[in-house]
Amino acid sequence: MRRDLWKRSGVILASTVLILSGCSSGGTKVAEDSTVPPKISTEPVTIKLAGSRGLFTDEELKLYITDPLAKKYPNITVQYINTSEKGFGLNELITAGDIPDIVMGYGSTLPQLKDLNLLYNMDPLIKKYNLDLNRFIPEFLEYIKVNGRSDFLGGLPAYNNAFALFYNKTLFDKFAVPYPKDGMTWEEVGDLGKKITRNFDGIQYRGFFPDGVARMAAQINLYQMDKDNKSILTTEPWKKAFDLWNNIYNYPGNADEPYNTINFGNNQTAFIKGELAMITGYSSTLNALRKAPDVNWDVVTYPQHKDKLGYSTGVDTPNFSITSSSKNKDAAFLVIETLVSDEVQLNLAKNGKMSVLSNDNVKKEFGKGIPEFAGKTYNLSSIPKLKPSVNKPPVYTGSDTNKIIIDAYESVLKKEADVNTALRLADEQMNNLVQSKIKLEK
Repeated sequence: MRRDLWKRSGVILASTVLILSGCSSGGTKVAEDSTVPPKISTEPVTIKLAGSRGLFTDEELKLYITDPLAKKYPNITVQYINTSEKGFGLNELITAGDIPDIVMGYGSTLPQLKDLNLLYNMDPLIKKYNLDLNRFIPEFLEYIKVNGRSDFLGGLPAYNNAFALFYNKTLFDKFAVPYPKDGMTWEEVGDLGKKITRNFDGIQYRGFFPDGVARMAAQINLYQMDKDNKSILTTEPWKKAFDLWNNIYNYPGNADEPYNTINFGNNQTAFIKGELAMITGYSSTLNALRKAPDVNWDVVTYPQHKDKLGYSTGVDTPNFSITSSSKNKDAAFLVIETLVSDEVQLNLAKNGKMSVLSNDNVKKEFGKGIPEFAGKTYNLSSIPKLKPSVNKPPVYTGSDTNKIIIDAYESVLKKEADVNTALRLADEQMNNLVQSKIKLEK
């Protein structure tokens, strides 16, 4: 019966990947001067890798995991389990006794693994196989520790969804407005957007879509709750955040219906259609532009907050974590080691996924392997220029707490409430939500 389960779960790959943090207690300091090469087994082994299909497509799994793994460690086979498929979620796999060797997921997966006693301290394996952590962008490693609420690495990052400001050159040329530049602040970008916004020849042109205010909140480490899990949405920093978003987005002609809701997909469509001048996008925008060869676009760094220059929005990286119950931890680590190798990370960067390595040469290659962009002079290397911000998640956070903030700002956009009223109501909702969660835990 369990064989049938694995057959239904997905494609068998030549390698395996896991993304969450370790469940052993305490951190292990990783030695950087170890030079003794470890003995690597050549016995055949199958590694079970579980994660959502959205993180890697079948083609990407083959390109970044299976094929390079087959070259380095042909004895290791990866069996992929799609946790997005009904009946194959992590909790269901555990209930069925089919715990994977590697779990792949974003930051919220790390505390989930910890609660399930599956978070594994990977520091000893990092030391054993002489993996140089200095190669990594520090914020990505910090993100894993912060989300795992541990002083050890319960996983390693695979790639990052790097954000940037995309702009339509045709609209800027049409209205004789200077192009955006690298290093601009939210206010500067917002001012450019206002110069574009107008109704011309019966078409409403809009200047700027900045996405939800939570993006900027992550950029400046603006938290939803204090250390006692009490909402802080009525504090001055949150009011300033909403006021800033109102200034750069919520004005006539730019945020009128149907754009008085924060809907990224609708705005990305408007950008490609040529009716929106600027959008803060990421890899999905690159993929959409690959299919829109007639759009005359370019890209610059993500807008910066004037009080925290040099930083983009929060880390947005899938991680690979070995589970504490895995009986093949060494082989699982070699799968992850292959993914974070210079060769694979360079390939990821060339294909539009931000590398987790701090290597400037790798950053310069960002997007240069995308065939649809060949021969173009896009400023793609600007995308990984800024540092990602790392936020310490509150004990209670997730789509439900984030929705409260989204709904609060949308009530302002729709002119159903002013900023102070919207934040006061959101504050009450946040406290009620957290209290209900605390009661459920008792």
